[in-house]
Amino acid sequence: MYVVEFRHDGDGLGEPMADIRTWLDRERIQPSVFRMSLVLGATIFHLEFKAATDAETFARAFDGQVITDERPGAVAA
Repeated sequence: MYVVEFRHDGDGLGEPMADIRTWLDRERIQPSVFRMSLVLGATIFHLEFKAATDAETFARAFDGQVITDERPGAVAA
């Protein structure tokens, strides 16, 4: 898997969630995993993709970073 994380500053989730969904639908990309973590004053979004090109394209669009999947036994597809 190819993992992308990005940070959205602020407390509102409606706008970034709508932006993500609209972008994914337009690009016809489906993440394998979608998680988020709430931290003080921000949200960290974590998405996993099967294709490296999908992860890289998403990371560029949302100013995110492609990171290594560190789960035991995880292999990039």
